[in-house]
Amino acid sequence: MLTQRLIGRLLLLSGILVWTAGVLVTPAQSQDRRSEEANVQFHRARTAWTTGNSLLEAKARIDRVLIMHPDDAEALKLRAEILMDLGRPEDAFTDASKATDLAEEDGEAHLILCEAAAATDQIGEAERALDTAANLFLTRIDFYVRLSDCAFAIDATVRAESLARVAIAQDEQDVRGHLQLARVFMGLDRLDNARAIVDRIIEEELISRSTVLADPVLAPLFFDDPLSQ
Repeated sequence: MLTQRLIGRLLLLSGILVWTAGVLVTPAQSQDRRSEEANVQFHRARTAWTTGNSLLEAKARIDRVLIMHPDDAEALKLRAEILMDLGRPEDAFTDASKATDLAEEDGEAHLILCEAAAATDQIGEAERALDTAANLFLTRIDFYVRLSDCAFAIDATVRAESLARVAIAQDEQDVRGHLQLARVFMGLDRLDNARAIVDRIIEEELISRSTVLADPVLAPLFFDDPLSQ
């Protein structure tokens, strides 16, 4: 499934914790460990990736960072994300694995590893990464949405539903958790449950009907609805 990878690109925050060389540091502190040139390249790579302007540019820039700083966990995570979007999950798995070794308490690193492992049919690795990520502190709703999506991709459907509910619990006014739960129900052929969620969030004006109709996963809920014709 893995449909939610791009959901949080524009919501990148600076408060994610990273474990480097046995010392708990923040991304800002990690930034201080990079050379000035590497730090410029890192931020330009992230901008090129998040805006979707050029994945190839993003890859070239983050490669330069990792040549200068091969043990930069944040750079490894970013390159893994870029590689996933370039359709190179095997290479993404390698970078994500190294990132989790360098930053064992970084839930995002294990999330990316779960996605890369699922995409390469390494189910056992994906399950281990899923368990680890779910037990660590994840800072953003979209992380839980993506983890739910990854769980569904490896047929861990109970976990997928549970993680979607965790996303909702983070902020019930944030539509992303509700939509993910509806998508999980769609995948389980629980169409009535999915429709109930969608109808409720439309009624509560958390999302518009037209937005749902533009969603390829959820749109089929309305195919027999005269108002959607």
